[in-house]
Amino acid sequence: MPAAIVHSADPSSTSILVEVEGMKCAGCVAAVERRLQQTAGVEAVSVNLITRLAKVDYDAALIEDPTVLTTEITGLGFRAQLRQDDNPLTLPIAEIPPLQQQRLQLAIAAFLLIVSSWGHLGHWLDHPLPGTDQLWFHALLATWALLGPGRSILQAGWQGLRCGAPNMNSLVLLGTGSAYLASLVALLWPQLGWVCFFDEPVMLLGFILLGRTLEEQARFRSQAALQNLLALQPETTQLLTAPSSIAPQDLLEAPAQIWPVAQLRAGDYVQVLPGDRIPVDGCIVAGQSTLDTAMLTGEPLPQPCQVGDRVCAGTLNLSHRLVIRAEQTGSQTRLAAIVRCVAEAQQRKAPVQRFADAIAGRFVYGVCAIAALTFGFWATLGSRWWPQVLQQPLPGLLIHAPHHGMEMAHPHSHSPLLLALTLAISVLVVACPCALGLATPTAILVATGLAAEQGILVRGGDVLEQLARIKHFVFDKTGTLTQGQFELIEIQPLADVDPDRLLQWAAALEADSRHPLATALQTAAQAANLAPIAASDRQQVPGLGVSGTCDGRSLRLGNPTWVQVATAKLPTGSAAATSIWLADDQQLLACFWLQDQPRPEAAEVVQALRSRGATVQILSGDRQTTAVALAQQLGLESETVVAEVLPEDKAAAIAALQSQGDAVAMIGDGINDAPALATAAVGISLAAGSDIAQDSAGLLLSRDRLDSVLVAWNLSQMGLRTIRQNLTWALGYNVVMLPLAAGAFLPAYGLALTPAIAGACMAVSSLAVVSNSLLLRYWFRRSLNHSVSV
Repeated sequence: MPAAIVHSADPSSTSILVEVEGMKCAGCVAAVERRLQQTAGVEAVSVNLITRLAKVDYDAALIEDPTVLTTEITGLGFRAQLRQDDNPLTLPIAEIPPLQQQRLQLAIAAFLLIVSSWGHLGHWLDHPLPGTDQLWFHALLATWALLGPGRSILQAGWQGLRCGAPNMNSLVLLGTGSAYLASLVALLWPQLGWVCFFDEPVMLLGFILLGRTLEEQARFRSQAALQNLLALQPETTQLLTAPSSIAPQDLLEAPAQIWPVAQLRAGDYVQVLPGDRIPVDGCIVAGQSTLDTAMLTGEPLPQPCQVGDRVCAGTLNLSHRLVIRAEQTGSQTRLAAIVRCVAEAQQRKAPVQRFADAIAGRFVYGVCAIAALTFGFWATLGSRWWPQVLQQPLPGLLIHAPHHGMEMAHPHSHSPLLLALTLAISVLVVACPCALGLATPTAILVATGLAAEQGILVRGGDVLEQLARIKHFVFDKTGTLTQGQFELIEIQPLADVDPDRLLQWAAALEADSRHPLATALQTAAQAANLAPIAASDRQQVPGLGVSGTCDGRSLRLGNPTWVQVATAKLPTGSAAATSIWLADDQQLLACFWLQDQPRPEAAEVVQALRSRGATVQILSGDRQTTAVALAQQLGLESETVVAEVLPEDKAAAIAALQSQGDAVAMIGDGINDAPALATAAVGISLAAGSDIAQDSAGLLLSRDRLDSVLVAWNLSQMGLRTIRQNLTWALGYNVVMLPLAAGAFLPAYGLALTPAIAGACMAVSSLAVVSNSLLLRYWFRRSLNHSVSV
């Protein structure tokens, strides 16, 4: 099966996804990105810790075989393979494959921890189990913990050290390895007077495995929205084997065979039974039923459907059998596009995440340096300056004087070397680059998933972060603030031509156009039962109009300036109506007056934005009087309207606003909005808009409702707030815990951390970040009824 390779507009530039297993912290992410960026031919790299994916843009002329990328990653000690399928509906959720094995390792580590603790509890209770109070027994437990449940962690840590890319596992290796080796020295050479703490590796690995298992489960839950989308795609369907030989009225009862959905092709006929999900985008050729389309469209009520209606993959057939002719299958369906958009959004990094990665990328080196300084300080100067700390019991260390096989000469004192080693191990273990690495991607993962549930498709975490800072919203008028369903209310002939013929010419020029004005003219011609005529040499100029030839006559249809009849006296109409002008080479022929109505939710959305301190403007190519009339209906002042603007001028207007220091969001739907959408800090397109507008936008409102703008803005602010909380916690945790573990509070307060407690704190820190991101789901859903009133 070929790798999932996507070619860009540049024929030599290619993007590919690489699955990377074994990454545990931001240090791992930084190591993978550094190694790939150093590879000749690689142009850009983005690695996601949560999804375990690396997106690599490279020059295909320099890298002919992309497997060299996996070789580079494997050299760092991670498992890597090219993603083998570009259909997002067949991709598994990013859950570590050996999660079940990790749970088994956790169970073994917990058993060892219980046995180790029982040996000490039994001693204090005067009922020790035979042999459990022996040091060699605890040495055996520690060895089992290191070579059993902790083996994969230590191997990954060693590989990172060996490759010059230390990570979280490397810190665990250094911490547990130091504790184990020091205990072995104490066991084999008791005359040194060292304390054995074989229990520390057992406890440390137990806490770490517990934290990682809970963390992985939380990560998996954070992808609930993507799981829900993937669940909409059935695995099998009923395929009609010879539909061409079956009469249309017999299709519903025709024999069918179970067929994998992944093998369906355009033109196939499938039967969909009540209670089954539709597997393809297609057209109903037999039957009528009702469909549940809530997951894709947000429409809560069942929607009736009949022959000729188009349906989307993932919608649920509720009542009767249907036969559907497939038009788009697999990766070409609307459902696949939504899943792909969500997955790509989770892969793109927000600027704040790049900041966190920059810190975490060198974090492990800093921790190792602090641990080395801690060891050196307490082994030399610290114990001389504060000799009393040597008389205090080592925090959390169990004195094994009563145990058989060793008698401590000074049970209430210990050497500077032992104290220094203990504190250095605690420093290595308590440090948590994982929390830094997880702070942003987990929040982005949850936020983009929640957005998808609300019908909001976000291009990436960077778009969410930018949207959260927006305070200036600019709306297109036609089809955005209005319903885009124009009605022709008057034809005003300005030459001696039959009005029906004028309408035929206008409809012919606008044939195949999706613009709301064009649709209104075509609908009016059909309603009048006018025969369609052909137009040749048609040429569309976005934002201005269309030209062509009808009945041998060269015609222009659009705004008066563009049709070049500026010297003609233009008639006036209703202030709320929109005009479109028809002219030939000699004269103005007609004016078509059309009227549109505001969207029902438009006024509430505009006022809700303003009530939250945002500036709202209207930017339209329509005439000034029409745009101002709409603004007044929405409760906006006439000063907020900029009308009669060409497409390129829309982009210039957005650029001018942003040059004043405002980050601007542009909301539009037409081809003429595309330059402005691309220029704005955040472009937002409605689902009913043109393909060009959708491609230019950072957000796509698939439910085609303006109140989704409010939902997206609210969610982005909550997501950014969660990211800041996570980063504050992650940075604050390390700022506080590293000095505590290094013994900064030991002389004055007698406070320090044991390696085991340090490991528990580290696990809790990562889990806290992931859990806080998961809470975003709760707070967002709770806020929907309070902050969104439209």
